[in-house]
Amino acid sequence: MGPIVGVKEFVAMLRRRGPLMAFVAAVGIYLAMAYAMSLPRAYEAITVIQIQPTLLSGGATAAAQGEPDTANRLRLIEQRLMARDNITDMIERFNLFEDAPELTDDERIAQFRQDVRIDFVPAVGGVPGAEREISAMMITVRTGRAADAANLANDMADQIMTGNQAGQARRLVELIETLEAENMRATAAVTEVESQLSTFRSLNPDRMPENLDNLTAEQTRLESQRSALLLTLQSLERERLALEVGTSADGPPASLSQQLRILEVELAQARRTLPAEHPEVMRLMREIEMLRDGTEQQLPQRLSRQIELIRDQEAALSAERAEIDRRLPQIEAAIEGMPDVASELADYQRRITALELPRAAIAERLAAAQLEQRLASGNYGERMVVLERATVPEHPLSSGRRRVAVLGAAMAVAMALAAGFVMELARPVLRTPAQVRKALGVEPIAFAPYRPTPKAQVMARVQDVVALGILAFGALAVVILILQGAG
Repeated sequence: MGPIVGVKEFVAMLRRRGPLMAFVAAVGIYLAMAYAMSLPRAYEAITVIQIQPTLLSGGATAAAQGEPDTANRLRLIEQRLMARDNITDMIERFNLFEDAPELTDDERIAQFRQDVRIDFVPAVGGVPGAEREISAMMITVRTGRAADAANLANDMADQIMTGNQAGQARRLVELIETLEAENMRATAAVTEVESQLSTFRSLNPDRMPENLDNLTAEQTRLESQRSALLLTLQSLERERLALEVGTSADGPPASLSQQLRILEVELAQARRTLPAEHPEVMRLMREIEMLRDGTEQQLPQRLSRQIELIRDQEAALSAERAEIDRRLPQIEAAIEGMPDVASELADYQRRITALELPRAAIAERLAAAQLEQRLASGNYGERMVVLERATVPEHPLSSGRRRVAVLGAAMAVAMALAAGFVMELARPVLRTPAQVRKALGVEPIAFAPYRPTPKAQVMARVQDVVALGILAFGALAVVILILQGAG
């Protein structure tokens, strides 16, 4: 037989091999439909949860605060939700996979994770370069029973909302406790450095850089005052000596100082020539002592009072001069030590600044966390709202069964056509002039149309009826199978 070169040859082949091809097609389609109907049904339910940001901030500061954002927190909740123990608990509570007792625990958990999907819907916009925030969650559940799909989806939504609320409260408490401890530690560090600075200032009051102008002015004033004191002391000393030397006219011709000097000279001469216990030596010593004790009495009372006042002034001015002489070196030392003190103060200030910056950041984060806690406790913080609760699906998902059925039917038809071609190849017969020309390459001289006998016509009709009967029976069986599966 040559290849099919036209529609008439193809139709003739279908009529000749109709029963076989119909049988192969019917059996193949029935088996494909039986396999498709044997696949477990899958019902799908979806729950949608919306994440509403904080009312005051509107979610704009979540990423800027450096705290764990909503996306990370929800992913942690998802991980806890899909943990092995929690999946086992949900399988037991909803009696999942009870129609498949042959599955092991690991296989059930793997199938559960395959049938349950949690999708995050990102928010519009966000901070550039940062992970986008989440505005909603979609929980998709597939199970063999419609009620189980809806109940499981709603139960998982409740677990997520409860876990988010508890996790957020626990996170805020832990965050506030940590920030308070860090704030106390930073405050203590700053207080310690400030105490050291205060102690250093109290130990070096004169050497503070801000006292330079005052110390310089004080130094200039004291030096001028010291010069004036020296002049005053010299003037007072001259005045006192003049009063002591110049006594009244009816007094002794010599001043007391001159008399003392004369007696001291005589005493020295007597001691060189006479022993120490000699009466002359003793007399001279008594006269010197009496003269010294009676100096003020031998002077006029007015002069004695003036000399006493002058001596008091000299004593006061000498004390003031001594105080100035004591203070001036201190001022010089303080001015010389100011650069070192300024360096120490700058070092203390740098340390305080270095500690104040993190303390301010910690205080800011602590205030933000406390505000968020108050908002959450007042139901003004971040919330989750179920926009769409899962309902019991009315129809199962048929995409898997339909795909298997269509592919199986197409394969059955292909196998039927292949069987017909194989039968034609097993009996190669040239039935038309076109087949002769194509197979032999010569033009037939003459040809006569085939006139089937009545018996051949009856056999052809019988083949057609058998083929149609096989197809009808196969179609009926497939319809019955579909109805049973739908029931």
